[in-house]
Order: sequence, then C-alpha cells, then structure tokens
Amino acid sequence: MEKKKKKATQRRRACVLYGSSAFISIAVFVLFWCTNVFRDAILSNLEIRNGTESFVRWQRPPVGLNVKVYVFNYTNVREFENGEADKLRVEQVGPYVYRETLSRVNVKVNENQTITYQEKKSFEWIAGKSERETVVVPNVLLMSTLAYFRNLPFVFQLGLTALMPRPRAKPFLELPVGEYLWGYEDQLFEMAKPFASFRQSIPYDKFGILASENCVDGDRITMHTGAGDLRKLGLIQRINGLENHRVWGDETCDRIYGTDGSMFPPHWIEPPDNSTLYIYAKNVCRRLPFRYERRAYSNGIPTLRYKLPSNVFTSTPNKDSCFCSKESYDSASRRCPPAGTFNISACKLDTPLLVSFPHFYSGEDSLFRKVDGLTPRPEHHECYIDLHPRLAVTVDIKIRLQLNLEVRKAIGMPFSGNLDDGLILPLIWLDTGIDDLPESIQLIFHRSHYLVNAIEAGFQWCSLVSAILSLGALILCLKKRDPPIPASFASPPLGICCHATRTE
Repeated sequence: MEKKKKKATQRRRACVLYGSSAFISIAVFVLFWCTNVFRDAILSNLEIRNGTESFVRWQRPPVGLNVKVYVFNYTNVREFENGEADKLRVEQVGPYVYRETLSRVNVKVNENQTITYQEKKSFEWIAGKSERETVVVPNVLLMSTLAYFRNLPFVFQLGLTALMPRPRAKPFLELPVGEYLWGYEDQLFEMAKPFASFRQSIPYDKFGILASENCVDGDRITMHTGAGDLRKLGLIQRINGLENHRVWGDETCDRIYGTDGSMFPPHWIEPPDNSTLYIYAKNVCRRLPFRYERRAYSNGIPTLRYKLPSNVFTSTPNKDSCFCSKESYDSASRRCPPAGTFNISACKLDTPLLVSFPHFYSGEDSLFRKVDGLTPRPEHHECYIDLHPRLAVTVDIKIRLQLNLEVRKAIGMPFSGNLDDGLILPLIWLDTGIDDLPESIQLIFHRSHYLVNAIEAGFQWCSLVSAILSLGALILCLKKRDPPIPASFASPPLGICCHATRTE
C-alpha cells in the first residue's frame, strides 16, 4: 500500500513539474514568437540618453558624408549676349569632392524626453578637380536683388540702379569655383547684408552658394530622443520653438514632421511594403517622402531601399498646391513653377532659387528650351536611402539635388541682359553619400543583423522544441494510470468481516 501511494505521489509531482515546465515553455514561446520584447530590448539602445554611447555617436557622428559638387559652366555667354546664340550652353564641371563633418552643439536635454540643439557643419576639399578652376556662372546676388525690387515703385528701382556697384552689375560672373561655392568679395553683398540681417541672421562674411552651410546653423532644433516611446525616435518636434514654419501659408505644408535622415522610428519600416519615410529638409522648409522600393544590399548587410518619388518636385493646383508661391503677400492665388522644380524663395528670404533633380531629371520640356547641354539620367540623378532592416538606421544614402536660379526682371533695372523673365538657370548640383563606414560601425551593423537574428532564432526554436517536449511529457503523465491491485492484497468483503466478528 505504501509503495503504491508513494508512486502516485511521485506521479502527481511529475505531472505538476511537467505542467509548470510546459507553462513556462509556452510563455517563452509566445514571448519570442508573438511579441517584440527581444527586438525592443535591442532598439532601446538607440534611445538618446545623456552619458550613453548612443548620445556620443549622435552628438558627433563617426560616419562622415562625401559631397560631390558639380558646377554648370556657361560656355557661350558672349555669343548669347550678342544675339549670336538663341540658347545658353552649359557644361558640367567637376566633381569637387568635400568631406562634410557634422556635430551637434549647444545641446540641452529637456524634461519631456526631447533634446534641443544646433547643427555645426564644416567642409574640407579632399579630391576631384581644383577649387582654383575658373567658371562662368550666373550672378546670383544681382538676380536676387532684381527679384526683390521688381515689385517696388519705379522710383526705388531707379534709385537702386544709380547706387549699384558697376563692376559686379553683370548677369554672369567669372569666378574660381572655391570662391563661387564658399564666398567671394562683393560690394552688393556688403550693401544688402545690413537689411537682410533684420529678417534673418547672416553668419558669413562673404557671399557664396554654399556659404550658409559651412558654419553653425542659427536654427535651434528640438527632437524626440525615443526615451519612453520609440515610436517618436528621431522625430523633429519644433524648430526655433515653432511646430510649423509659417512659410507657405498653409497648415499642412507648414507642418514640421520627419527626421533629419540619420535614423527613423523603427515602426515606420514595419512592414516595409508600401511604407513611407519622411525627412524634414530644413533648407527647403518641407518634408520629403521616401517610399519603399525594394530590398537591397549595402556595406555587407541586407537593407531596405526607400526612394524619393520622381514627381516630388512637381506642384500643381491639384497636387501640393500649397507649395506654389503666392502672387503677392495678400493674394490668395498661387503660381506654380514648371513641373520638376520646387520654388524655395519663400524659404530663402525671397531669393529666386528653385530645387530640382540634377539636369532637370523628371522636369517638363520647357526647362530645356533655353538651356543646352543637360543630360538627365535616372540612374545617376535619383535619390534613395538604404536602412538597416532591424534598427531603421541609415546604412547608405544618395541625395542628389540641383540648385537653380530664376530670372525675375525689373523694368527700371536694366542688368539682366538678354535673359528672359522666368528663365530658370541651373547653378550647381550635389551628390551626397555616406563615406566609408568605420570598422566599429560596420561591426555594430553586422552584429545587430546576423548575430542578433541568430540569437533570436535560437531562442525561438529552442522555446518551440521545449514547449513541444514539455506538453508531450505532461500529456503522457496525465494519461498514465496506477496498475490494478492484485486480489490477494485486496481488502476482504464486508460480509466476511462482520460474520467473523459474530462467531467470536
């Protein structure tokens, strides 16, 4: 009897043990197969917390950018001005290759899980053609002055004409590339700088196409750190304390939304099919949508490629009409630029600048009627981002954009020569990509993809096998019964016991 009870007790204990093991195995199985707890634990290291390694890498990114600058050299200006040529002819010159170094300065960590900072950029020539090479280029300062004064009374235009410094009052200038890009002496700039400073700080002493990039940016950016909510990681919340730029006169277009392009909220890429990423391009005062295209392979790991749509710079009354410039400050009607170009004058102190893809790729035919020498090619002039499929961090990037100048003639200021009003002149285009990744960053990317995937898969399959074995053992334990008791060891019938007692 005692043996039997002992075996039954052991069996019950075994069943309880198998049941507990099965419960734990199923819980681990559900944890690793049906939740993102493992992934979230990995992604929590991306949170930008003061004193952490991620904070140091964010403040001074170890990955530099290579910026290839191509300049459009105008080769037949004399013939065009003399009426011997109907079209201006341009020749692409370059590349002039620079290394862009970014640091984030004047950092303030806020209590609401955001961080406020300014960007400091510096550019160093590292390869390509010499900056001393001379090119003939449109006079951006002069054209900007004409655009600003064209709507003023005729008397003011005549007054400015009398004060205009004659040596630089020509529609085209011959300049060394280095001065054209980063700054050259100009009396017109010295005259205009005090007036422009009332509207916006001018942090450079010489005028250049890219001079505003090579300094500490005056804008203070507030960004979500991802602490407490990874769904907001990297999202820009405010610029200079404002949640919209108040540039376009429309709540939708003025809204500040997106990241700076270095990282994205991980849930944006889940699932990648049909997903869209948003980069807030502060220099053009708008967000740019990058749409999922395909899976790719970059820097030794699989990636997700997102591409900027070819029609992103096409604004019409039916598409992105709020990005079209108003006819005047108090006007409700808007004037859209040619398809394939994006007017950023409202974002650049009314400087008549437009952005497009290089060589007017995806632009309308009118852009090519007065300018010869442009050869748009999709494979060379598109923009894309390759993202780490787990971390949503940028592994590779190609941003190719062109800066253009629109001619806006002023009746009382005869300085634009034979240039037609509304003519769009290409200036430069930039091909920006990631420099060679440091070995430490490559190691992080590889481990976070291959090693982490292997560990997660190991946990998943081990939990599955453990759950199957534990459940099987529990079922067998529950089905097992005690063996029947032999008759010789059974208790005597009640009747016999009673009869024996009466006999005595």
